[in-house]
Amino acid sequence: MSTARRAVLVLVLAVSTVLAGGLAAEASFSESVGGSTSITTNAITAPTGVTAVKNSCSNARWIDVTISWQPSPSARINGYAVTAYRSDGQVTMVGTTGTGSTALRTTVDKLTGASTVFTVTTTTSYGWTAESLSSASITC
Repeated sequence: MSTARRAVLVLVLAVSTVLAGGLAAEASFSESVGGSTSITTNAITAPTGVTAVKNSCSNARWIDVTISWQPSPSARINGYAVTAYRSDGQVTMVGTTGTGSTALRTTVDKLTGASTVFTVTTTTSYGWTAESLSSASITC
């Protein structure tokens, strides 16, 4: 290749590079879809009307008690957990039931001079819970 041809080729390449660099590619996309999206969640509600009835105080240590409640109307629950709160600060889960139960009979440790209240918690398989208001207190 001659020097003149080489110079022309270099000049053509340089001009085409400059011209191509000034023309940037551009693209844009736009789409609009009408409609609405809504997401709903279920609220887990606690049982209501929790009562504790003392069946007996068999000796100086134990209280036999029946806890009852109105069931939660929430869907997809798997049961109830009953918790005892003693006035000295001790908290004990005393039992669990399935969805068809609205009462639990249990024995709790009594402390002289202490009273106990109970709550019932709605439980689900996915971890959501809702605890009721407490029952009236019981003592021996």
